[in-house]
Amino acid sequence: MMSVAQFQFGSKGSLVRTFGLKSNCSTATESFAALNCTEPITLNLNRNYYPNGLVTVNGLIPGPTLLVTVGQTLVVDVVNKMTSSITTVHWHGIPQSGTPWMDGVPGVTQCPINPGSTYRYIFGAIPAGTFWYHSHVVQQRVQGEYGALIVRELPSVWATAKMALAAALGIPDTIIADSPEVHTLLLSDFEGSGLINGRGLYRGQASSYSRLTTVNVQQSISFVMGGALFYRFRLIGAQGGPVYRFSIEDHKMVVIGTDGFLTEALIGVDYIFVHAGERYDFLLQPVSPLQAATKTNYLILAEPVTSSRYFSAQGVLRYGEGAPLSTEYAAILGASQRSCTQESRCTALNCPFRAYSSSRNIECIPVTQLRLLFDTPSGDLPTSPVADELFFNFAANGRWGKTPAVNGRNFVFPSGSLQTQPKTTQLKRCALGAINCSSGECVCTYIYDLNNAYKPVQLVLSALDVRGMEHPIHLHGHSFQVLGIYYGQYSGEVLTKANTDITCGNTATCTAPQWSVGAPAVNVSSKTVRKDTVVIPAGGYAIIRFLANNPGWYIMHCHIESDLEGGMAVVFNELSVLQPPPPASLAQIRCGSPGLVTVQEVFGSPDQSVQSQEVSAAVDEQEPFGGPSQSVFDEMVYEEEVSQEAFAGPDQSEFDAKVYVEELSQEAFAGPDQSAIDEAMMTAATPVDEVKAASESSKPVCRSRDSGDYYLVACLVPKS
Repeated sequence: MMSVAQFQFGSKGSLVRTFGLKSNCSTATESFAALNCTEPITLNLNRNYYPNGLVTVNGLIPGPTLLVTVGQTLVVDVVNKMTSSITTVHWHGIPQSGTPWMDGVPGVTQCPINPGSTYRYIFGAIPAGTFWYHSHVVQQRVQGEYGALIVRELPSVWATAKMALAAALGIPDTIIADSPEVHTLLLSDFEGSGLINGRGLYRGQASSYSRLTTVNVQQSISFVMGGALFYRFRLIGAQGGPVYRFSIEDHKMVVIGTDGFLTEALIGVDYIFVHAGERYDFLLQPVSPLQAATKTNYLILAEPVTSSRYFSAQGVLRYGEGAPLSTEYAAILGASQRSCTQESRCTALNCPFRAYSSSRNIECIPVTQLRLLFDTPSGDLPTSPVADELFFNFAANGRWGKTPAVNGRNFVFPSGSLQTQPKTTQLKRCALGAINCSSGECVCTYIYDLNNAYKPVQLVLSALDVRGMEHPIHLHGHSFQVLGIYYGQYSGEVLTKANTDITCGNTATCTAPQWSVGAPAVNVSSKTVRKDTVVIPAGGYAIIRFLANNPGWYIMHCHIESDLEGGMAVVFNELSVLQPPPPASLAQIRCGSPGLVTVQEVFGSPDQSVQSQEVSAAVDEQEPFGGPSQSVFDEMVYEEEVSQEAFAGPDQSEFDAKVYVEELSQEAFAGPDQSAIDEAMMTAATPVDEVKAASESSKPVCRSRDSGDYYLVACLVPKS
């Protein structure tokens, strides 16, 4: 038998609170793309052990993509029914302004969710962009507890963006298409196998034993719209360790965004290097109609480039409907590699090193060359003078030899919650400055206080690492401007000597790095690229800057799973005197006790509202390998005719509708407490004919009632 868990996202009836906006989900005739409500889904998180354990969301890896519109309020219950493991959920890239206790970091912003307990996450979906959710407890993310969170732009904003991008490409804006429920790609790894939306080749086994993710695009030119469609893809680095070099056979990409921020079009990109935690939006440049008619399937490839311990992740881009048979995989996977020549050089965005060897004919473009499409408002710019300049070296130089550390310190998570139980949380706080780490004083909770309200904070992040590793660094609570990335000395792609701009002084563990001679000149403008995850090249450093304008406790850490486990993290106590008090239900409980926080406590709104978007789920015990998510790991021959797609990734509408409709046929909107939504919808139950219509129609059935401050929305999403 295996441990069983329950993990709840989504909703059966969606409540959205909008800030000055109204929901569009008010009729039964609107298309899904027009909805301002999350697709109603029930996510059950089950844990299976194979052999290091899996955590599945509704029997799926990854969990379903959550779709919302900017400005809405998400209300998400997470119920943990694992028998022995705690959990949390972090909403990666969401700054949690005003709700720091919703950031999902155990010991820092909340008590961990114990087995059998429930935690209600309530936060504003701000800003728009490509984000994701994942567990912030050891190894659960790489075991499967993750999924995409897409916050749509307002229609007017996206229309403006399309016009600007189309002008740069010389195409009509009518042929730029955005369907995140279909064209979201999550890169991950498990047991060394590379996965795209949870599917891949198990450790290089025969392709006929596997199922690969297939992404469909339109084959023919739309003369009505003005040409072949340029599809917007959202690429998410959900992997635990490897750096992936992403490409699509015979296609070039137009990069239009990173980490939730739209950028000016970077045209003709062949490769995108995606590190753990990063996201990139791109438009796929279609092949010619003749080629699309003669060749249907194209290889999607994510190659690990800095470690031989991982296998590539593969998928299929298909012009037209359906998916190739597994017997066709061998031919697809055998596609010739992209040809990069002196006459036709390739371009790669975000290389983890300075440059490729000249013989490779690949030009590396750093992310600092990306420029924002929409200017950062002047009031949000972290312009000089800088109030705080802090140095952090991410390296394997902690205690017990080469252990992951920041400035020689191995981070220890507190026993309680710094954000919600500061008076009772026990911790050993690290000493600051240059210290001797030989006797264990550097195994501690590393905290920096940021007390200069609304002043620029400049971080110098280095990777002077004896292992010669790059590190993807993620900052919670903020996005930041990337002012510069600086490299060591290389022979081709191999580091030969670390950058000497930063010195570690006389301490072998680099407990107090600083400038060796002086800081390089940097500048920030309204166009400077903004990110929340930045890659520090091996032997190099990056300079980032943000405004201290979000009171709360926020962790900064390497997003390589093993590095975070080993202690490669630091926490900022930002503007402690301005931090909002936590909701009463969180402040009063002690870690280890169950509790719920309500919308009324967070937003001062009627408590009825929280029930209208309650997230419900149920988990049953399941034998190992009993869930649909296990197929990619089973070493067996699959039948071509399958009744249900395994590892179906972000487009789960058919499976979700089936499960959802079956539930509704027994009890409409049968969430944990449906009285509020039933009253709000002015009916005791959703009529059976509407349930049937939702299951058979190609359009969602939505009903809503305007209650002034809120729009209460219930949607039954049909099969796609």
